[in-house]
Parts: sequence; structure tokens; C-alpha cells
Amino acid sequence: MDRISNKEDITLIWFDSKMNSNNHVEQTKKQLRQIIDYVIFHTQLESCITFIQSIHNEKIFFISSIYDALQILSHIKNLSQIDSIFVFNWEKVDHKNLVLNHSRFIGIYDELDLLCVSIQEQVDYLDQHLHIFSFFDQNEHWAKDLSKQTADFLWFQLYHDVLFQLTHNEEAKQELIDACRSYYRDNAKELQMIKKFENEYRSEEALQWYLKKSFLHKIINKALRTKDFDQLDTFRYFMRDLTKNFVQEHQKKVQSGKEIRFLYRGIKLTSDEIEKFKENTGKLVSINGFFTTSSLRSTSLNQAMKPSRTNDFIPVLLEIQFNLQNLSNSAIVANTVHFSKLPCEEQEDIIFDSNATFRLESVKMEDDIWLIQMIASNEGQIIKDKYIKDSHRQMEDLSIKILFGRLMCDMGQWDQSQHFFQHLLNNLNSNNEDLAMVEYSLGEVLQWKGEWSEARKYYDHVYDRIMHVKPTRVKNSANILLNIGEILYLQGKYEEACDYYEQALALRKKIYPATKIDRPNLPTHQHSSLLSRVCTSFWYVLLASSRFFQSYTGWFWTRYFLGIYRWFLPKHAANRMELVDAQSNRTQLQEMCQNLQESGSLQLSKTPLDGHVPIATSLNSFGKILFRQAKYDEAVIFHKQALTLLEEYYHSTHINIAVTLMHIGHVLTYQRKYDEALDYCQRAMSIYANYYPNGHIYIASTLNHIGYILYLDGKHDEALTTHKRALAMLQEYYPFGHVDIAYTLSGIGNTHCRQGKYDEALTFYQQMLEISQKYYFSGHDDIICALNNIGYIHREQGKYDESLDFYRQVLALQENYYPLYYANIAYTLNQIGNVLIEQKKYDETLKFHQHALELQEKYYPNGHADIAITFNNVGRTFRQQEKFDKAIEYHQRALEIQEKYYPSGSVILADTINCIGHVLYDEEKYDAAIDYYRRALSIQENFYSDDYIETSHTFSFIGNTLYKQKKYDEALQFHQKSLTIQENHYESTHIDIARSLNSIGNVLYSQEKYGEAIDFYQRSLAIREKFHPFDYAGIVIVLSNIGNALYGQRKYDETLDFYQRALTIREKFDANNQVGIVDSLINISNVLRDQRKYNEAIEFQQQALMIQEQNYPSDHVNIAYSLSNIANMQRWKDEHNLSLICEQNCFLMRLKLLPPDHENIGHSLSNIGHIYENLDKTTLALDYYHQALAIYTKCLPSSHYNLCTMQSNIERLSEEL
Repeated sequence: MDRISNKEDITLIWFDSKMNSNNHVEQTKKQLRQIIDYVIFHTQLESCITFIQSIHNEKIFFISSIYDALQILSHIKNLSQIDSIFVFNWEKVDHKNLVLNHSRFIGIYDELDLLCVSIQEQVDYLDQHLHIFSFFDQNEHWAKDLSKQTADFLWFQLYHDVLFQLTHNEEAKQELIDACRSYYRDNAKELQMIKKFENEYRSEEALQWYLKKSFLHKIINKALRTKDFDQLDTFRYFMRDLTKNFVQEHQKKVQSGKEIRFLYRGIKLTSDEIEKFKENTGKLVSINGFFTTSSLRSTSLNQAMKPSRTNDFIPVLLEIQFNLQNLSNSAIVANTVHFSKLPCEEQEDIIFDSNATFRLESVKMEDDIWLIQMIASNEGQIIKDKYIKDSHRQMEDLSIKILFGRLMCDMGQWDQSQHFFQHLLNNLNSNNEDLAMVEYSLGEVLQWKGEWSEARKYYDHVYDRIMHVKPTRVKNSANILLNIGEILYLQGKYEEACDYYEQALALRKKIYPATKIDRPNLPTHQHSSLLSRVCTSFWYVLLASSRFFQSYTGWFWTRYFLGIYRWFLPKHAANRMELVDAQSNRTQLQEMCQNLQESGSLQLSKTPLDGHVPIATSLNSFGKILFRQAKYDEAVIFHKQALTLLEEYYHSTHINIAVTLMHIGHVLTYQRKYDEALDYCQRAMSIYANYYPNGHIYIASTLNHIGYILYLDGKHDEALTTHKRALAMLQEYYPFGHVDIAYTLSGIGNTHCRQGKYDEALTFYQQMLEISQKYYFSGHDDIICALNNIGYIHREQGKYDESLDFYRQVLALQENYYPLYYANIAYTLNQIGNVLIEQKKYDETLKFHQHALELQEKYYPNGHADIAITFNNVGRTFRQQEKFDKAIEYHQRALEIQEKYYPSGSVILADTINCIGHVLYDEEKYDAAIDYYRRALSIQENFYSDDYIETSHTFSFIGNTLYKQKKYDEALQFHQKSLTIQENHYESTHIDIARSLNSIGNVLYSQEKYGEAIDFYQRSLAIREKFHPFDYAGIVIVLSNIGNALYGQRKYDETLDFYQRALTIREKFDANNQVGIVDSLINISNVLRDQRKYNEAIEFQQQALMIQEQNYPSDHVNIAYSLSNIANMQRWKDEHNLSLICEQNCFLMRLKLLPPDHENIGHSLSNIGHIYENLDKTTLALDYYHQALAIYTKCLPSSHYNLCTMQSNIERLSEEL
């Protein structure tokens, strides 16, 4: 046994920041370990708290030094792991005035011996009261199929049976001794006891050894409490002896004829635990471990009323009605009083074995104490027998050992189940009839764990084994083929999955020959082909639903929603498993879908009841494939038909019904029908809650999907609360760091991300990555998912280089481990393109998107909705390159695909319609753009509930377009609608709110309401700088806008400050954005110009000109603009000759680039005229004024200021001449 984890029930933590200067640490540790073996010292506050939070299966006794007590207690007051708190006063300082308030505080101690006495008292107290009570509704489950039940008492019932089949020899005994000696290697007291055990132990004394409360008692109690079979297997030699002792004592008790009617036990419970007992009155109770009782009520009452040093617990007396003659061996008891050092003739101490069950009769207050009355019952054995019978109906030839291993798997104890089956496999000979079922079960456990390639190896091996044994076990071979098909489905190899489904179908027809589905439009030979295509076991289907929450449509890694681990596996050799014609299979599915579209339903012929389940699973399998093909309407019909069959077959709720409800919920989620999806998932949740104890992974997984729906529906606070509920369950159900916790961390990260809390999201994604890297190989999909999410966060924060680094890590892993899974690689290529477009590297962007498109067209030869995403990405890139016709072409192609896969009113179409509107907006075709935006808005308003967040974005698009049309009042209304929705959905720190505030500021600025505009800009800036500090581009835009508004108010010094801040950020963090830097330089130049600081103004304008000349063709229109600005300032400085050179260069460029009657050519002619006039060359000046007037007359209204000024100049110079 390793010492990495604690094998006992108590961990002792001593926190002392000055521990390193103490010379008594080692001696102190040795003394403490005589009481509690697992002792940990901490000197750092943070690491100490982290360690406490990582403990979930033990109680913590916490010791603090007196000078650290006040600090540490404030941090641990809400940590439920802590049972008792002690304070030690090394230096014996005066502590009369020290007040420590904590419900678990025991006392302050100056002497180590006194501290140890107090700790021992608390250990003894905890040993009396540390029990886990589990409840089971036996009445509700008589009519149910119990094959997937996971109640704790079933584990103990089956363990009790399995124990007698485990090895019991000297080798097993020595294994126990060696393991204990290794674990307690630094504990002299326990080593001495282990040596004594090795030399003196006799099997008939096992009960006596257990009652000594030595290492055996401690480790066994912990293992039973936590259902740790790995540990109990190490102790199998002793546990078998102990159980035999129980049987012997039980027989002695029966033979004695002495009747005991009532047994008692005094315990302490919390108020919540008492309420739990009240809620379960009438149900069965089991206890995780051995349970000692007394025949004397007074003894137990004193035990219950014994004062506790903490005030969290309430005294409770358990009264157990006990009729030994009516109990079978399922409730084995032993009289332990004759093992006591102080036996009492009037008292008998009866200890119940771990497989005992009780019926809870009542919970009431009596004589100032809570009295819980129970009856020792045989019902546990009866229900176990029904569980075995129901399991055999699902799968034949299951031995008790195999059934126990599968139960551990169903309970989520995958590692222990794997170890158990591996142990069985290693100890079976090649001819053992259990061998095939052990290998098959190992494959299932590995499939649960996501280790698809290893699972496949076991399936292939067991299939070969079955096929070489006569007679062939048809049902088992069909199950194997189904599971291989399920793995292929989970990998996204749908056509190969269908091949294996067809093979399973051929075998299923032999089992259910009368079953058929009536499709009047299908050929006769295909009627039976649908009869029971895929009878996937429910746990695999559920596996497909338990890995859902990494699916982030349009945002995140999309292949996790149904557990799509795209593992590369070669197609099974045709000479080993003859494959049916895949084309006929595809044709059949296509024809069925066509008939579905015509009739809207499936028609089923009347079918024997025993055929309902295989038909339903077949329909669900078709539904899953249709779901992956994005044929959501057809998928829902298949799943709903399956649901109808299952509800007819099962007279009450059943796990298979819950699984199908979740399938429907998944499809509805992708259709963005969130209210309906939520309803189906909640119905599934109510079924899971009936079958599994609170906190089971199935319940946590369903909570996570509900959280995911709420997240997509914009209900982020509810989503976060739901994910946190799931996290709390999983952290209690598993040790901290278990891989399933990673999924919930991702869900919490998603919600924070959608709220714009990128730092918080990043923290959760990094935790997810750390856990995944701890448990998985480097190319596992969970790791890829985490890397993708982190890359996305960096992109949203504007950290494009970091984002690219993570996406390229993902791409390398995919190309290395999954080179043929083109769809996933295409997704990553698209993500890289989405980062490059932000860096304005458009040619590179296009290459990545086009490569993605090539892979998608290979992977989806018949088309797929995902191709539309890539078309939209290409269109977006062409839009940035101002290749508007191509952009529209690709967006239209995307829309055509979406119209094929989604109904006409689908909100998904609205996104692409908006994309077309964006292109038209950039083309300045504002009326056409608004038409598209309003079309998208109409779809969104019909699809979503009022004020949905996506609707706010379209309001903003319309507002921006109206702004460009100078329809400021209307624009303001749309932006305010958008802001209202966002403020209702988001926290006030969200980036979308910052954007809306900026847009409103722009409208107010254009209305020359500069003060109001600045107020909105400042609110936007405050959000960005505090909560989105890495969104440099957004911050610069708002800084520049504030500068513009201040410039409008002629507050030049303040204006300069904001323009300078914008320039500094651009030069430091966005140096590649040369256009933005030029804009900032020109803005500063213009302010300095208006301050008549011409030299400085010209210097900034020349810096802008240098950048333009480096990045633009020599005759670019922006260069002409800068030359004109410099010319004007030189003219105002009376440097007319320099001014003339710049303006003439500007004029020649404009003449080349612009239409001959463009207004800017008129401006150049006018400016040259002014320069010649200043040079006293009146004739030349008059000539240029005439040329300018001719252009202004063509392009400006007759009352325009420039035209009138030019007419005045001409009249004035003409008079002078």
C-alpha cells in the first residue's frame, strides 16, 4: 500500500508557520502517529488550505500553533472536512484574552501529552459516530427492472458473496502483512502489532482481532465506508476469516434460543441527517460497514447523551427491533460481549455484518431525544436476488463475481472495476467459461473511461473467442458487435458504425424473429432490416451523453457533446467479420428519412412486447446517426418513437427512458429549442434521481447539460449555479482531481467566458487541462478541448500570438494522433484562421479556411452543416479584403447549406443573413443591409423569447447602419434597445455592454452632444480598462472617440492626452496595425495644428506619411491626404514653396486615382490657388480657382460653402487684375 493516500478515516494536519525553527517536530510526529497514523505538517497558509480542500474521504483533525490560530481559522471556518480543531501553545504564552470562535474548536493546550489525550478522546468519539447511512425505496422498485440499480446495499450484498470466492491461502495472508508493514513503516506501535499478527493470528480469532481497534480495524472501516474494493481485496484473507467468525457467532446465537427483541445504539447526527431519516421513513436502510449495538437501552442512551465538545450534533437513539429466528443469513450478527475486557451478564453487544438491512419505521422526538426506530429485515437479500434475476435477463451467464465487477462499473468505480476484472482475467485459465465475459466487461469499463483503442482490443479478442466456441452465443456476439459499432459512432465513423449495426441486426433477427417495423414505402426485404438494428446497452448510450458540456456551438470545441472521441482505429478485417453492404444501409436510411419527411412519423406494426426494447434501441441508434448528420428533425422523430416504445414496455420509469429523454434533449439543444430541451432533461433527471443516490455521476452529468442549456439560453447565473451543484456532487463522489470533475470545470469556464469574465474562465480551463493531463495520454480529446478553450480565451483577450500557440498545439496533436479525422482538424484550422483575421493577415487566413474546407468536403462527401461555418469564415475574410462580391458569394453558399439542413425559421439562418448584411454595410449599400438585418431580426424574434441576447446584436447592426445614414434618432433607439437587453442578461462588466455604450456615444457625438457622448464613452472605457485590459484595440477606439468629443468641445489639451494614450497603446501592443497608428498620428497632428503648433503638427503628420509610404503604393489616396495636410500647415507657416511642392504631388496623385470631377481634386486645385495667391502670382491663382470652381459646380450643391468661397475668390482676384 502506498502512503500517497490515507488508508484510515482521520488525517491529522498541523499548521505552524514557524515549524522549521522547532527542534521537536520529529518527536512530536512520532507521538501523534501512535494515535493517528496519517500526520501532515504545513508551514504555508495557501498550500495548507489547498491540501484541506483536496480531502473528501477522511475527517480532518486540525492543529494550529497559537500564533497562527486567528489567521488560519478565518480561512477554514466553512471547510466541512474539518472535524476537530486544536490549538497548541509551544511557547506557553498567555492566552487569557484569546477568543477563538469556531463550532469545531476543542481547546488550547500547553502540554503535548494533554493534547494527545484530547485527540484520543475525539478519535474514540468519532469512531462511535462515523457511519454512512444509505436509503433504498424497496416498494417502488418491486415493479422495476433493477439491473441498473446502484444502491450501496447491493454492493455490500454482492461483496459478501464474492468474498468467499477470493483466494484464501498463505500467499494472500502474506500479501496483507507485507502491504501493512510497508504502509506503517514509520509507525512503531502498528509495526509491533503487525508482527504480533504475523506470529500469533489464528483464523478463528478474526473477530477478536478486529475489535482491538488496531490497524486492521482502522483500514477495514475506511475501506468499507468508501466501498474501496482494492483495499478490501488486499485484506481478503482476514475479511473471509472475519465473515466466517460472524457466521459462527450467528449460529451460536440462533442455537442459544435466547431471544432479544430490541437492540440500541446511541449516535450523534446533524439536523440535516435527521431530516434525511424523516424523508425516508418506510424505506430500507443500510450502513457502510459493521454496526455495533447493545441490548441495554440505558447504555446506548448514555452513549447518545455523552456531551460533545462541538455543538453541530444532536443526540439520537437508534432502536432496532430484532427477531433472530425470522432473519436469514442475509442479516448476520455476532455477539461480541464475551470478547470484552469487562463483560456484563445483563448486556449483550451485537454487531451486524456489512450486508445487513433495516426497515426504517419512524423518526420522532421522545423524552427530549430523537428516537429512530428500525426493524432488522431480510428484504436486502430479496432485492439482491431480484437484481441478479433482472441482470440475467439483460445478459445471460453472469456469475456473481462478474456481476459485482459490473456493479462497480455502473456505480462509476471504473478504476476499481477494471482492477477487479483484470485480477479475474489473470487468474482464469483459458478454458474457463467466465473468460469471455470478463474480457467483454473489461472492454465496457475501458469504453466508459474513454480508452477506446484498449476497449476495442478486448472486444475483438472476445469476439474471436466466442466465434470459435460451439454453439455460438448469438446474443453475446450481437452485443459485442453493437459495442464496436458504438465505439465507431463515438469516433464519428458513422458508416463503419452502421456496418457493425447491420451485423448485430442479422444476429438480432434470430433472437426476435417476429419483430418488424412496417414501412409501406420500403421494399419487403428492408422491413426486417429495421426490426432491431442496434441494441446498445444503456450505459454506452449514457456515456455518449455524459461528455456533453465541452460542446460550444460557434464558440468552442464542438466534438464533445455526445462524447465524440475521434480515435483512429483501422476498419475491422473483412475476413474476421464479414461486413454487409454499406451502400444498401445508407440507401435504407435515406429512404426512411424521405418517408419521414412525407409522413412526419414512423409507422410500426404491432410488435410483441419483448421486441420493444431492441426496436427502441435501434431507433435511438438511427437517431444518433441522423443527429451527427445534422438532420435534427428526423433525429427527434426517431428518438420520440423510441420513447413511445420504451414507455409501453416499462410500466414505470426506467433508465432506458431517461437515456432517450436525454437524446431528445440533446437534439432540441442543437435546434436551439432550449425550453423544450430543458423539459426533457429535467424529466430524465427525475428518473436518474430515483435510481441513483444524490451525487452519482449520471445526475451530475445531467446537471451539467442542464447548465449548458441555460448557458446557451443566456441564463448565465442559473447555468453557473447548476454547474456548481454538479461540481459539489462530483467532488464529494470522487477524490479531488478525478477526471469527471474536469468536465464541470469546463462548464463553469464556459459560463464565465460568456459573461466576459475571461480571467476566471481561463482559471477553470487551466484546471481542466491540469486534471486531463494527469489522467490521460497527451493526445486525449479532453486535453485538446482544454487547449482549444484556452486558445479561444486568449483570442478574446486580444492575445493573438498566445492564442495561435495553443491552437497550433491542438493541430499538432490532431495530426499526430487522429490524422484521418478531417472534420476535427478542419475545426482547428478554422480557429487558427479566426485568429489570423484579427491580425489582419488575410492571405494566411484564407489558406487555413480553404484547407479546412477541403478536409470537410472529404470527410462529409454528401455535405454537412459544418461546411456552412467554413463558407462563412471565407466570406468574412473576403469582406475584410474588400472583395465584396466573393464575400457575398460564400455567405450565400453557406445560407444554401443551412436552408438544406435547418427549417426555414431556424435561428441559425439568421447568423448568416446578418453576415450578408455586414458585407452590404461595408459596401455602403445601407438600405439593402438593413433589409437583411431586419430579416434576421424577424427570425430571431419569432424563435427566441423576448429580449434574447442574439437579438441585441442585430439591434446593434441596424443601429450602426442607421447611423451611417445619418438617421441619428432611429439609430439611438436601436442601440438603446440593444443595451437594455444586454444589461438584463449580462453583468455590468460585459464587453457587449461596453460596445453598446460606445455606439450610443458615437450617435450623440454626431448629434454634437459632446458632453453626453463623453459620458457614454467613459462608461465604456471604464469597463474595458478594468475587466478587459487586453482588448487593446477596443480600448484605443474608445480613447480616440473621447478625444474626438473633446476636440469637438475644443478642449485641445485634454484631447491630446487621450490621443496620446491611444497612440502609446497601439505602438506598444498593436504595432502591426500600421493603419491605426497612422490614424492616431494624424489625430494628434490635427490638434497641434489647431493649437497653431505647426512644427510639431507637421512632425506627427510626416511620421504618418512615412508609415503610409512604407505600406501603400506610391500613389495611394491616403498618401495624398497626408501630403495635403502637410501642405496646408506649411502654407500657414508661410513656407509657400514647400507647401506648393506637397500640394502639387497630392494633386497629381488624386488626378490619377479619383474621378475627374471628385471633390478632393477640387480641394487640391483650390489649395494650389491659395499658395499662388500667397506667392503673389495672381494669374496662376485665378486659373486654379477657375479649375476648382468647375469641379465644385459638378459635385457640390449651389449653396455649398466651398463653391461659394471659390466664386468669391474669383470675383476678388478678377477685380484686382
